[in-house]
Amino acid sequence: MTFVIHNTLTGTSETFKKSKKPLKMFVCGPTVYGPAHIGHARVEITFDAFARYLRESGHTLTYIQNITDVDDKIINAAREAHMSPVALARHFEKEYIATMKMLRVTSVDRRARASAFIKEIQGQIIRLIAKGFAYETDNGVYFEVRKFKSYGALSKQDLDATRPHYRIEPDPKKKDPLDFALWKRTSDGLHWKSPWGEGRPGWHIEDTAISEKILGQQYDIHGGGLDLKFPHHESEIAQQEASSGKVPFVRAWMHVGMVLSAKGEKMSKSLKNFLLVQDFLKKNSVDVLRFMFLSAHYRSPINYSEGLVEQSRAALRTMSDYLGRLDFVALNGKAATLSRAISGDITKCEKAFTTAMDDDFNTPQAIGALFAFINGHTKSIWGLSRAEAIAIRSFLLKKYTLLGIAFKASMVPASVRALLRKREIARIGKDFKVADAVRKEIADAGYAIEDTPIGPHLLHATS
Repeated sequence: MTFVIHNTLTGTSETFKKSKKPLKMFVCGPTVYGPAHIGHARVEITFDAFARYLRESGHTLTYIQNITDVDDKIINAAREAHMSPVALARHFEKEYIATMKMLRVTSVDRRARASAFIKEIQGQIIRLIAKGFAYETDNGVYFEVRKFKSYGALSKQDLDATRPHYRIEPDPKKKDPLDFALWKRTSDGLHWKSPWGEGRPGWHIEDTAISEKILGQQYDIHGGGLDLKFPHHESEIAQQEASSGKVPFVRAWMHVGMVLSAKGEKMSKSLKNFLLVQDFLKKNSVDVLRFMFLSAHYRSPINYSEGLVEQSRAALRTMSDYLGRLDFVALNGKAATLSRAISGDITKCEKAFTTAMDDDFNTPQAIGALFAFINGHTKSIWGLSRAEAIAIRSFLLKKYTLLGIAFKASMVPASVRALLRKREIARIGKDFKVADAVRKEIADAGYAIEDTPIGPHLLHATS
């Protein structure tokens, strides 16, 4: 019930023990101006599996995400689409949530829209101004980065080296090019009344206002994609710690590695080299996507390629075939109780799986433990008792479900079962010509026959 997370801020391991107090986690959600791509999916799937595991392990967890529905990108996209920013944001928010539901992302307790927290955003800005960390110009309100001495600690940035290359939110009236917007004075697109004139919030302040309102000024885990570390997460720390005076803002920062193209380039909307989730799912299953991401450590980058997709398909076929064989043994195997040896092997695998998951959410190692179990019991599977097959199947399915991977037993058509019986009668009668002909008919129907010591077993030919 104790787990360890690599804290991006400190570069060290942060240990979490089970407590009566619920764990609080905030993960940066989408800016809803277009469909979800597989980079979004990796972050969502990672933290969904992480949340599932924590709850399964006995931890109480509150998991919050934001929905950025106030942003210049939304306004620009709405203008191009001849829609209102609100209508466009609601459209893509609805589409995003439906996509995540399709990906079996079920662990988020609340997705909070930034537009519902304008009062909290303005309240945090007022505090920052009062404490001397923010100032007003003709164009809005800015956070004075140089006043926050630890700015850059998360991303290990040298601010002097960053200055010449940093061109976000240019404004000649800013004190420093690094200073970022808390409030943008404008009457264009989305805007609200404020002490600093009509306008809308900056991107960074939206998340800290949401998290402070729902989770408090300090909480346990903040997650998101690696590309958000600077300047977004860096700015969140500065805002929240400067306004509250409490350090640290969060106990541990978790950053998910980027999904790269086969050439090693970051997949992103701005580079127009991204792959939409809906396009991936036209050719592949949800299980393939989840397995592909969870087979890599969450902090590692993933070079997306068709070869990687096929590897995931092959691994899932191995898992599925093994479960199918267990189903067959559970029906046709010997009637005997669960042996001490098999029970012990299940316990060892359970321990190896848990140890991996508790060590910085090492899903590839945890999945490796399941494959090691399968490989160790493949040759002996036909000698298992029914009780043993049922116990192994129950154990494996529990772990797959925890990872959000679903294996459904496929019903073999009655016509194929009839062919199998016909082939078995011919084989027993040594009419091998007929038996071979029937085998071909079965193959044409999409199935392969696996002759076992306890009878013929059907597999999908694609397996």
